[in-house]
Amino acid sequence: MPKISVCIPVYNGETYLAQTIRSVLDQTYSDFELVIIDNASTDNTVSIVRSFTDSRIRLIQNETNVGMLGNWNNCLRYGNCEYMQLLCADDLLTPDNFQKKVKILEDFPEVGMVFSGSHVINENNKVVMNRRPFSTSCLWDGKKLARRSFRNHNYNAEPSNVMFRKSTSLQVGSFDPDLWFTLDWNYWLRMCSVSKVYYINEYLYSFRISTTSETAQLLKTVGKIFDDDKLFVDKCYNQLDLGITKTDVLLHQIKIRIRAYMRVAFMQLRKVIK
Repeated sequence: MPKISVCIPVYNGETYLAQTIRSVLDQTYSDFELVIIDNASTDNTVSIVRSFTDSRIRLIQNETNVGMLGNWNNCLRYGNCEYMQLLCADDLLTPDNFQKKVKILEDFPEVGMVFSGSHVINENNKVVMNRRPFSTSCLWDGKKLARRSFRNHNYNAEPSNVMFRKSTSLQVGSFDPDLWFTLDWNYWLRMCSVSKVYYINEYLYSFRISTTSETAQLLKTVGKIFDDDKLFVDKCYNQLDLGITKTDVLLHQIKIRIRAYMRVAFMQLRKVIK
């Protein structure tokens, strides 16, 4: 069995999917399987996947569209290797992404997940923003990082930025069906609650913003984001043993609103959303 299960959940991803697949196949670390789970696409997504002949690619086609949550949980279901890498169908990995993240997981058996700095790119692969949450590479106590993340923002960023152990995933279960915008953030905090975390202070992946991206669609409904956040806060405060205080909740509520409107303004400036 390969070392890494790379899972791409996709629905109508014909525009960027080939680039994303190529960024996986071009990795300097080659011991992986690439599982692409098509969510009943109506465009050329399946044809694009089949145009690649690499034996490491496995295509799974859902008979019906199971929604974003359902397909993310399918990734957890079908990826059975020691390490897991979820990848959005329009994001890109640097060639040394797997090599550097696997090294951390091999060197630090107590680490359940590893993430890095990232670029934000546009439709033409131009970098429009650089993101590094910390100034140096560092090993974190999971609960300490989780509480700090809860107060401020999702340090781990998008699913494409995180490699994690399958065993850690099995400990915390699937993505929460009650959540929507904070789906991945909640998952990372749950992982932090049971393991240590490592941050690599390098740009190892690119998050794409475009008119068709899931993030752009989500940011069109800020009111729903705040409703989702109320449930997110309740779950983190009452269900996770992270030492979150009422002061942490207040700081979170203030900052989530500021950041949400800032992200909307950024997307509007980039003409990603209207």
